[in-house]
Amino acid sequence: MVVPKKLRDQFHLLPGTEVEITADRDGIRVRPRGSEPALIRKHGFLVHHGSEPVDIDVVSFIAAERDRRAQFVTEHPES
Repeated sequence: MVVPKKLRDQFHLLPGTEVEITADRDGIRVRPRGSEPALIRKHGFLVHHGSEPVDIDVVSFIAAERDRRAQFVTEHPES
């Protein structure tokens, strides 16, 4: 599998890094083996729990989270 350099640099992927490939609702997810997400949901809020700072575009993240919630509400109107 070839990962573009920009993504390798962004996620600190080096030659020989083992990755996990899993199915996701929107396609497939590729993550370094043994890595855990830096953001976890606690009492409805996303909280950073990793030791490394999170390099994230907050505006894009908020927009994506709103879209995700809107899609969930549309698919599960009884919730």
